[in-house]
Amino acid sequence: MQADDDHPLILRAQVGDLEAFTLLVIRHQGAVRAFLLVRLPEPADAEDLAQEVFLTAHRRIASCDPDRPMLPWLRGIAQNLWRNHIRKFRPIPLGGHAELQELVDSTLLECAEAECENPRLEALRDCVGNLSENARALLHARYGEGRSVECLSKATGRAQSALTMQLHRMRLALALCVKRKLASA
Repeated sequence: MQADDDHPLILRAQVGDLEAFTLLVIRHQGAVRAFLLVRLPEPADAEDLAQEVFLTAHRRIASCDPDRPMLPWLRGIAQNLWRNHIRKFRPIPLGGHAELQELVDSTLLECAEAECENPRLEALRDCVGNLSENARALLHARYGEGRSVECLSKATGRAQSALTMQLHRMRLALALCVKRKLASA
């Protein structure tokens, strides 16, 4: 069926005819789902958002222009809901660099106050020294130079989420390594 066939159904749906709205849903649900499926990694999220699209469309059917095709209007709703979903469920970096900076700062402060070499700092140096050259370079760029994950993502061509996870895992590994070295000393 073509968009012209939507005209009478939209008019009927606008005056509260649920059967007409149901026919519009049946007609356009595949296209709306496809629009969302290609944009979301989880099919269940796409299904949920597709349902939300039609709930929103039902609430706003009065604003739909019956003289225009319905599918672009539905896609507009889908796009807005998709954007909101992405913003709401944006990956949040796990463990900021504050923990590593706090460890370094406290170790340096203790060492400066005691005017001696601190075992924690030595352990951290050893642990960082055991990392690969690429890992050390990433740590230096992020924490030494203070470059953002977004900046590093653009420079390396890697996804921000992948870099965030790598940095998180390195922080965990460094903390465990320092703990082990201090326990064995």
